[in-house]
Amino acid sequence: MPERRTSLRDRLALWAIVAFTVVLSFFPVVWLALTSLKPAADIYAWPVVLWPDPFTLANYARIFAESRELLRYILNSFIVATATTGLILAAGGVAAYSLTRLDYRGRAALMVGILAVSMFPPIALLPSLFDGFLRLGMLNTYPAIVLGHTGLYLPTAVWILASFYRTIPMELEEAARIDGASTLRIFWSIILPLSTPGLIATGLIVFIMSWNEFPLALVLGSSDAMRTAPVGISLFPGEFSFPWEIISAATILAVLPVVVLSAVFQQRIIGGLTAGASKS
Repeated sequence: MPERRTSLRDRLALWAIVAFTVVLSFFPVVWLALTSLKPAADIYAWPVVLWPDPFTLANYARIFAESRELLRYILNSFIVATATTGLILAAGGVAAYSLTRLDYRGRAALMVGILAVSMFPPIALLPSLFDGFLRLGMLNTYPAIVLGHTGLYLPTAVWILASFYRTIPMELEEAARIDGASTLRIFWSIILPLSTPGLIATGLIVFIMSWNEFPLALVLGSSDAMRTAPVGISLFPGEFSFPWEIISAATILAVLPVVVLSAVFQQRIIGGLTAGASKS
């Protein structure tokens, strides 16, 4: 009996922690969604109006009527995130394969260097990146933002893919080498097909990080035509007001593509990450 009581107490404590974590994580999102459905009077009312009464879609209608640039911002985010993801998967996939499957001197030092680079805060890179792209005449262009995001998130992608490649049995490569296959052939015909779940998981993680990135996109794409969704939404406030209802509705619209992608590929994300976490 004492053991059962202890087990029940432990389970209740665990569920309490999980419930608290879920509420804490989802509360800002739920509050943002509710705010986007409130009239302006309810947002600034005191005491606080928790539930919209009545629900209204007027804030969303105002966005499309008065702030049509939002669609342009979302398109910019999609272009930048897609190009960044493709470039990182192409470069990171080859780099991770080299660091985990090939034997050469200095490989461990390179992995440590990649880890060290990934710890640099983005704000510390801004001055040099801005000066470099300014000299090249690439400011306010897609390549500048894409290359900035690629340099920022490539180390993370290499580490994730390297963890996944380690789960692929070496015997498959050894058998292919006996049959006369080259390293490039082995990578293309054996490693890539087997690492599809890891590539999908890594690609979605990079896509989401690039979509949400703010400092580099703000500095490297300062013109209105090149603003991404986070940057454009942050500049919505007027000169003498801060329209929370419009900002909330715009934010919900901006995160919808990421939410849909995460929901559709949820199983692949979890499968890819868990496969890379344990060796088979």
